[in-house]
Amino acid sequence: MSDTQEHERLAALSALVAWADRRERLAEERADLVAAAWRSGSRNVAELARLARVSRDTIYADLKARSIDTSARAQDPIGVEAIPHEQLRAESVRPLAQLVDAVARPAFGRAPNDPLTRVTASAGRALEMVADVLAPPTDQGPGWTREELLPGLAGEGAAITHHAQRELAASQEPDQLAAQTDYLHRAMLHRGRHASAERVDVVVALPVGGSLTVRLDRDDRGWTTLSGDSPLLTGEIDGLDHLEVQHALTVLSQVITRNLDDGAFAEKRKDALPGGPVVRHRSTPSNED
Repeated sequence: MSDTQEHERLAALSALVAWADRRERLAEERADLVAAAWRSGSRNVAELARLARVSRDTIYADLKARSIDTSARAQDPIGVEAIPHEQLRAESVRPLAQLVDAVARPAFGRAPNDPLTRVTASAGRALEMVADVLAPPTDQGPGWTREELLPGLAGEGAAITHHAQRELAASQEPDQLAAQTDYLHRAMLHRGRHASAERVDVVVALPVGGSLTVRLDRDDRGWTTLSGDSPLLTGEIDGLDHLEVQHALTVLSQVITRNLDDGAFAEKRKDALPGGPVVRHRSTPSNED
């Protein structure tokens, strides 16, 4: 057996163990969720069973385990503040990270440059970091405090965004990407409560010394344009460049919006902005599907 096969075998076994550990907690978690739904006013046992994809008997057992009297269906819903909520725990998150890693690692070995594979791998690392932030290891030496771990978690989030944008750029034509950017820009202004960056001048320090000024803008279609005052600036904007620049402008817009006086905002608009994307609906499968 090769080293790669042995690694995949161990990863698969690790995922199986993690799944078994997770399954032992599923019944408890389901009972908590069923009880929370009941306390919030959802008193239809058949509906709860359909959504949870279990039998009615299981729903009754879950409610009984949480000391809920199902005969008192007419009682008022309990306020959210009175419903017990369990905090996120490292031991609940870590098995998920191991499971994602077991799925992503073999796929990464076959197609390391596939954007969705990279998204999955980064998601697994992000979950592992969340577990470490919740319960920092005490036997790993320096560099494992909560404050030292959070920048890495933020970095994995940025990696997920980057690879998702790679996939989006590869799957859509420039005109589609430009139209989406134009619509999002107009939508932000239409709502009346958000600023939206249109263009920005960036002074870039060069590794060889000196600097140059680069203007990031949009043309009439909404496509990103890049111009500067130096012959060192070459190349054309591609789909990934466009998405990442627009994402950066969105972040800048959010920062600026948080620092604007109320006089910069308009009354919140309730009418829909024309020319928007088609509304998508997600259906909830039932036991009969």
